Amino acid sequence: MIQNLRRHHRYPILATAVVEVKNDKNPQPIETMVASISQSGMGVYSYAPLEKGTPVTIEITFISVKGIKENDTAEGRIVWLSNMGKLYFVGIAFDEELDPVRQPRLYEHFFKIISWD
Repeated sequence: MIQNLRRHHRYPILATAVVEVKNDKNPQPIETMVASISQSGMGVYSYAPLEKGTPVTIEITFISVKGIKENDTAEGRIVWLSNMGKLYFVGIAFDEELDPVRQPRLYEHFFKIISWD
């Protein structure tokens, strides 16, 4: 049996994210599709591998419940990676949980999503 180390339940979300490796002299933005999100992390699909433990900045873009394209940024690190052919499923843990001050748009959207659950 696989132990679940997540602190929070993940929820599906229709969003994209641009992931950039922090402290990289020549950062190459990696465009990803977000599979799920929680208060403390997210799972994304990527065509580029990301090394476990790598610190990253994530710019998350989503369509709000008002139908407006919005985005917010979070800091985190890669905690796991699994490949499926040429596609990678990447787990990212946020450095700090989603917060209404640091990520006001994403925080509001996230809590609207989970209220539908």
